[in-house]
Amino acid sequence: MHFIYRRLAAAAGRVKVEAGEALRVGIDLALGHDGTAEKVLAHWPPGGKVWSPEKVVFTLDHLLPAPTVDARELHRRLWEFGQEQKIHVFSRGEGVLHQVIAEKFTPWPGWIIAGADGHVATSGAFGAVAFTVKPEELVEVLLTGTLSVRVPPVYTVEVEGRLPEGVTPRDLALEVIRNLDRERVQGAALVFQGEGVWSLDTAGKMALCNLIGETGAATGLIIPPEEVDTEEPDLKIEAASLKPLVACPPSPFNVRFLKDLEGLPITQGVVGGCSSGRLEDMRELLVGLNGRVVYKNVTLLVTPASRDILTAMEREGITRMLRDQGALILPPGCGPCPGKHLGLLAPGDRVLAATVRNTPGRMGADTAEIYLASPRAVGAAAAAGYVVSP
Repeated sequence: MHFIYRRLAAAAGRVKVEAGEALRVGIDLALGHDGTAEKVLAHWPPGGKVWSPEKVVFTLDHLLPAPTVDARELHRRLWEFGQEQKIHVFSRGEGVLHQVIAEKFTPWPGWIIAGADGHVATSGAFGAVAFTVKPEELVEVLLTGTLSVRVPPVYTVEVEGRLPEGVTPRDLALEVIRNLDRERVQGAALVFQGEGVWSLDTAGKMALCNLIGETGAATGLIIPPEEVDTEEPDLKIEAASLKPLVACPPSPFNVRFLKDLEGLPITQGVVGGCSSGRLEDMRELLVGLNGRVVYKNVTLLVTPASRDILTAMEREGITRMLRDQGALILPPGCGPCPGKHLGLLAPGDRVLAATVRNTPGRMGADTAEIYLASPRAVGAAAAAGYVVSP
């Protein structure tokens, strides 16, 4: 029985499960944030009690600092809810939800996680089985400690070999997305195995799993080496053959080689948040900038994924170097990625971003163009004023 099925069976008190079965499974961690908390609070029943407060985590990351009066009122209500229920509420710039989970809770292989966010599968970097739920569905999870799921079929990606110099885990993620069987991966568990993923550092694994939510998969993770599936994988990728890639509007599935877009002007660059806000990403951004200043009509926004990462950046002198080269350092959190504040796009803007989604209107105006690439590619483009092939 597959690793995921064994974990779902154990969480449901069963010996065996099969694809398509409806289950109610126990939860190891329940997650939320200020981007979806309004609906959670609206559906919370009077007198309701969280089943296990130490297993519930909310972060203020989408709207911190508050850009509107309504956002500030929501933050106060969420803080009061946290005090009343004795749950974890990270409200002082500790960072974006998925990075806080990685740093403060360190998910274990096989943990079952439910979260009101589209990218909870980022915890799949640690082997956790994480499901995205609607905010109103999270209410039931918080009250009961259980989640209703349908056992997904498994779609396996095996990555052989190691990434060559100049190719990043973000490029690997885009390579996977452009080669997936889009129909078969819908509602499936997208699992990764092979030397090409096991050899990645934690930041690289998180960057890969962060994009699972864009594929239509129900969940996804990196299989621990000792749990490898010996059946023929659904997709094989040879890491050594990869080249830098970019996802073009209007979808992460519209992937092209970065060199094919060389010379395309940009007006904004974005690195950070849950997708590319780790220390390794900031080092890659500096490699791309290569000591040059940001081009005169380009805005480069940098959002550390957490306060701990910002501290490490300061310790290495990265924040000073980035500021000296013309970047704007934003508070730890989501930054402009969700399109709430801190760097919205206007009509006519074109951004190269190391973020997670490029659907029209994601970062502001519907007519602005969002291209997704690696932090290194963003740095090179920000310095040149246009997309540059390494």
